[in-house]
Amino acid sequence: MRKFGIILFALAILSCQEIENCGTDNNQDFMIVRFYDLESEASKKIGFTITAENSPYSFTPFTDSTGVGLPLNPDDPTTTFFFDSDTSHFEVEISYTEKQVSIFDPACDPSYIFVGLDTVRQTFDSTVVVGTVTNRLIDTNVEIYF
Repeated sequence: MRKFGIILFALAILSCQEIENCGTDNNQDFMIVRFYDLESEASKKIGFTITAENSPYSFTPFTDSTGVGLPLNPDDPTTTFFFDSDTSHFEVEISYTEKQVSIFDPACDPSYIFVGLDTVRQTFDSTVVVGTVTNRLIDTNVEIYF
């Protein structure tokens, strides 16, 4: 009986080693954008469908969202985002000067840290880059006022 318990214990340890650490990397592949009212500077809820240039992905944040994480393109130093609703269309083009590859676990896809974020062009009333590096220590990279 004791040998059976030791074998079960050994199997449990070996099975735990197969667990990948994907999703536990402390870096972010995306920037955090927060939205504000231009006049009052209060957080503003959004109702946009957001797409990125040359990307097949689009998504609609919850209508009570005041912020959203937007993925940057690691293969191009600029990414253009389109914000569409029934009544409006806005664009923001973001650039970065450097990307750093982070491989947290060899079994997982690499993630990136983007450095030197900046606004190239925008059609909102005002856009402010407040955090130029994408990582979990910064809860806002870009503030958009409209």
